[in-house]
Amino acid sequence: MFNIRAAFRRLLAIDDPPERTALAFSIGVFIAFSPFLGLHTIMATVVAFAFRFNKIAIYTGTFINNPILTLVPIIIISYAVGAFILGRPLSIPEEGVELLRDPHLFSGDYYRRLFVQSWNNIVWPFAIGGTVLSVVCSVVAYPLTLRALRAYRNRR
Repeated sequence: MFNIRAAFRRLLAIDDPPERTALAFSIGVFIAFSPFLGLHTIMATVVAFAFRFNKIAIYTGTFINNPILTLVPIIIISYAVGAFILGRPLSIPEEGVELLRDPHLFSGDYYRRLFVQSWNNIVWPFAIGGTVLSVVCSVVAYPLTLRALRAYRNRR
């Protein structure tokens, strides 16, 4: 399991400039809240290698969204934000609750139901909300992380 405290300790110990470490972390947060479930680690790896970011920093931000603790709340909040923006009811429609309650991830019928029948009621609000949360949370994460890194380094 991902240990958040240990990850933050490693984040504080990175020798990169604080601005670069905070940027990598905030990009990881952007990826964590993005609606591309199942692709977060791949996205973080590609971005880390493409821009030569510290992998610990970007993975720490990315793994804020982890399947055990935060995935379900992030999905629910993403849906609610998207539904609010689109002027739809904030509660997940019954068909969406059924899909979430009994997922058949290795069934083509499950994805057909999710993406074809439920596109407007579930997927679209989730995608809009996840994108908005990605931007907001990463913009907030950068200055907070930068401040924490600078304070830690000044104390050392």
